[in-house]
This record gives sequence, structure tokens and C-alpha cells, in this order.
Amino acid sequence: MRQLLSRSPAPGLFVRFLEETTRWDNVGVFGIKRKNALLDAPLDYSRYLRLRRQGSQFGGFAYVYAEYSTINLRLNYTQHQLDELGITSARTLTTGHREYRVSVDLTDETSLADALQLAELAYNAT
Repeated sequence: MRQLLSRSPAPGLFVRFLEETTRWDNVGVFGIKRKNALLDAPLDYSRYLRLRRQGSQFGGFAYVYAEYSTINLRLNYTQHQLDELGITSARTLTTGHREYRVSVDLTDETSLADALQLAELAYNAT
């Protein structure tokens, strides 16, 4: 993870996002179980991390990519819904899992604030 963070365009913002979200009740940071992994294989932390509300029946509320300082959130929002919230730095995705359709690239204080606001919505929904 340190190596990925060393290539990040905004490592400080990424770390601040993790510091804030991991203070929330019952939030854990996990690696990913690869689809073709053996049953006893350890979690993979080499590409991205999953933030999950422990005890939740849902998956993670956010997937975070250190190398790109990108946050993908468990929100199936439209661009119109983001606009209504006053979120300016998020975008909707058209590919990938339908539940994870909002993404924020951390580039400045505004994008960090938007990512944290959306992460809280996703956290509360899980």
C-alpha cells in the first residue's frame, strides 16, 4: 500500500480521508478476496482497499484506490442527485457494479469534503 501511495497524485488527501472514515463507529479497512483465490488465501491489499461497516450485511461502503487517490462509493446516484446535494467533484460511473456508481478523485479540499460527505451517506445506508 505504501508503494501505491507513493505514486498517488494526492497522498495527503487520501490519508486524511482514511483517517476520518476509520474514526466512524465499527469501520474496518479490508483487502479484497480475489475471485479465483483459494479458500485459505489471505486478503489482497495490493490494488485497493474496502471500507466496511462491521456487522453490516452489505459489502463495503467505499472502495479506495491509493495509487490514484480515487474513492468509489456505494451510492447508486444520478448526476442530478449529486447536483442537488451541491457535490461538484464527484462523477457517476456507467461501468462496474450497479451499487457503486459514484466516484471522487481527491485533488483538493473541495473534493475531500465531497468524498467525506458522500462516504457518510454510503456508510449510513449500510
